[in-house]
Amino acid sequence: MTAPVSTPEDLRTVVDAVMAGFAQVPDDGWARPAHGLTWDCRDTAAHLIDDFAAYAMNLSGREVYVDGYTPFVDPPQWQPTTPPNLVWPDPAKGTLAIVRCVDAAGGLLVAVTATAPPGHLGYHGCGNADASGFAAMGIVEGAAHAWDVLTAHDLEFRIDGDLCHRVLNRLFPGATRTDDGWHDFLAATHRTEDNREGHWRWDSTVRATYGD
Repeated sequence: MTAPVSTPEDLRTVVDAVMAGFAQVPDDGWARPAHGLTWDCRDTAAHLIDDFAAYAMNLSGREVYVDGYTPFVDPPQWQPTTPPNLVWPDPAKGTLAIVRCVDAAGGLLVAVTATAPPGHLGYHGCGNADASGFAAMGIVEGAAHAWDVLTAHDLEFRIDGDLCHRVLNRLFPGATRTDDGWHDFLAATHRTEDNREGHWRWDSTVRATYGD
């Protein structure tokens, strides 16, 4: 059975939602621990920004490279907790810098997924993916980590349930489905009260059919 999968338009919707959510965080709020993570909110935001940019670069090349990530060298870490990133929002410029970096890197991934030729692949450790896969991965990184940051600030964040189910169709073929797509998304990414612990993983390989 073939079910709808994630689109560049879905990704754009999520990037816009992340920007709107992050704009509510005060400049001095980024050092607060992100909800359920060992990173602070700044590191978490930087990680999702970096993923947007890295995913775009993995898919954007004219040649199809499926043997490893684009071989840029990670810059030095800003602080001991910081994940290794290719790009980093300027800590001195507060919330505005983070929102603008989300816009730039997220917009880059939207553009690349919208213009990639049919069948064009890029490398990912969880399965080499096409445009729908990278759009879905961007949505997961953006929505899940925006939830981590905004929950830490007692700010509500959620995305449309149908959009969530398209992500699950593309990346989480075994995920439980209910009539609450957002809850299903949080469960698939181990962000519900009963499953926060443990390892989760998506399947970004290109499959013949996608089922819901």
